[in-house]
Amino acid sequence: MESITPAENAAKTPIERRSFMLGMITAFAECLANECKKMALSPPFYPGDYESLLPDTERIAREQGIFIWYEENPEMDERSKLQWFVMYKFPDVLAQYRQLRDEGYNPAWDFERFFDLLSYGKVWGKGAENILFRMRESRETKNTVSRLLLRDGDWPPEKV
Repeated sequence: MESITPAENAAKTPIERRSFMLGMITAFAECLANECKKMALSPPFYPGDYESLLPDTERIAREQGIFIWYEENPEMDERSKLQWFVMYKFPDVLAQYRQLRDEGYNPAWDFERFFDLLSYGKVWGKGAENILFRMRESRETKNTVSRLLLRDGDWPPEKV
């Protein structure tokens, strides 16, 4: 699938899509570098976006001392395929991600399986077992990433 065109992006939002994606990647890289998160996923992107995102994503990873792994999602139908970078600081975290993937789980369809790795509702590191997590207030939110970065109806991708 081709990337979203600048004209499509401009019609949808005044935000420049590639810069927005690299900004998210940078913010997540900082969280990983400072060990606030175990792992992060870049915004999902179309296969046609890969070449334009890769050089800057690699530069950001180098600058922040983290690693990236390219998730191609071979199990997704070519018509609805989306991809992302898995961002991590420690190799054992990527191994845990890949284990979940080997078990047949995909963040696009089984996001809750990846909550621990993504540090959602979790704390980790020294003394983490002493922290009791609770949400102060849960509210319904819109999926900003898919709304701004993908064509309508492309998230979640079709499961075949």
